[in-house]
Amino acid sequence: MEFKRPMIDLELLQHAVMDSRDGIAIADARAEDLPLIFVNPAFERMTGYSHDEVLGRNCRFLQNGRIDPESRAEMRAALRKGQGFSKVITNYRKDDTPFWNELSISPIHNERGAVTHFIGFQKDVTQRLLVDEELRARNRDLESAKKALEELVTLDALTGVYNRRHFDDRMESLWKISSRTGESMAIFFIDIDYFKTFNDHFGHQAGDEALIQVAQTLAESFQRGSDFLARYGGEEFVVVACGMDQEPARYFAERLCERVRELDFDNPDTESGRLTISVGYTVVTPHGGLNAQTVIERADQALFEAKKAGRDRACEATGSTHGWAPARRSYEVSRRSNS
Repeated sequence: MEFKRPMIDLELLQHAVMDSRDGIAIADARAEDLPLIFVNPAFERMTGYSHDEVLGRNCRFLQNGRIDPESRAEMRAALRKGQGFSKVITNYRKDDTPFWNELSISPIHNERGAVTHFIGFQKDVTQRLLVDEELRARNRDLESAKKALEELVTLDALTGVYNRRHFDDRMESLWKISSRTGESMAIFFIDIDYFKTFNDHFGHQAGDEALIQVAQTLAESFQRGSDFLARYGGEEFVVVACGMDQEPARYFAERLCERVRELDFDNPDTESGRLTISVGYTVVTPHGGLNAQTVIERADQALFEAKKAGRDRACEATGSTHGWAPARRSYEVSRRSNS
């Protein structure tokens, strides 16, 4: 009995490709130098390059001439033979910051069996590899591991997640891409409750360990290619999740509080006796009447409301962003002394 392949609705297929959380790129195998003819929005978010900037170019521009010779030879040999290729390689965004790309390339054949195109799937696995690196680093000399992390200028040396400077650089580009694609965006501000008294009580080494564990918990919670985690400063973290709507954002915010409680760090100054966090978040669809800084301040104000309501909870920003003015100054004083 002959097996018949089911017909796939083309509109459904198009939505699946455009809404994919992984980067997708298609190159023309019939043209010289395999030029790109398509990239999806996730590819744009991951690399910082727009659709118009990459069409007609070979995707080697993501390597900035720094791919290792062994990987280059392996990839070229596979493509010449019309075969697939899969490997984690280091790529570089438009702003020259590195990321680890879990790349998988497959050939597309026509009805005569000839290769006409190659389709590539890109997954940003930077956060996963950083967590793995931190676990391995515990078995190595602490100063050596710290120096290696500090050399990655886009990363926070202690926790291994992105630092504040890199967040400021990336936020504007993510905002512009979401404005063009019409995708929603969730911004989460996370602060460890009573962290100063935790440090005073248990010492700074225990405080550093708590920061590392909280950072790893956040990294494990946000692993999509469209998620971006950074240490904002001190005991604060920020997450930007492109393409996340209100209900998933509420779930993630509440689940973060639960997961940090489950770390089971003692903290006698909290009501539960355990280390806890407060989360403020907002979900917006970027448009011309709104800017990234206003939305960041709005999420920060929601964090203040979560603190004021008793800590160890998530609070969503409410009301319109138009004409909204954050009460930032009084918040800065209170949370630096009591957070």
